[in-house]
Amino acid sequence: MLLEPSNKMLLEPNNKWYWQYDLASQLIIIQLSDGLAMSCQLDKRNMNNLCKGRVNFCAEDASYYYYFLESVKDLSIGTAGKVQIALNAVTNLRFHKIRMPQSWFFNYAHSVSSVNTGDLITLTTTNEHLSLLVLEADERVSTCMSLSNKIELSDTKSLNKFDIIRVMNDRVQLQQKAASQPSVELFPYQQIIA
Repeated sequence: MLLEPSNKMLLEPNNKWYWQYDLASQLIIIQLSDGLAMSCQLDKRNMNNLCKGRVNFCAEDASYYYYFLESVKDLSIGTAGKVQIALNAVTNLRFHKIRMPQSWFFNYAHSVSSVNTGDLITLTTTNEHLSLLVLEADERVSTCMSLSNKIELSDTKSLNKFDIIRVMNDRVQLQQKAASQPSVELFPYQQIIA
């Protein structure tokens, strides 16, 4: 069991955490403390070339992990689901191959405001509303991770839960604004650097 019944986070990053590519599943596995492991939903065709051998979970990764946990704290899902979102977000942020925006699948938003890392957003198609978490953003484009179940965007393109898509910010509708940009100084992670 990953989490305590009290709904408090039991998974705290430490110097034993690391990523490794699994040949059998062709996914990245994050090895956690106490023999726990989690398969992240990033597959080989969407990976950059940084996940070779054992890649340690560093202080910056821990900072983003806590930041993304804070970003999704108000979602109506259990703590285990929030931890899964945060771990997939950090994995995608670190290892996802950068792609061109694919905004044409989504409707224009009525109002455009600045978008930041950690924002919860909605993208709308003709028939669907998708919930996403912003992993990176600049003044024009956001890289987002889907929090919705599988959605068919076209005959040849679908978006699964935890998949990444880049879109122009004029498609983004904010659900919840992130409090502040993540910073390595914001979060305690002494175990990582000890």
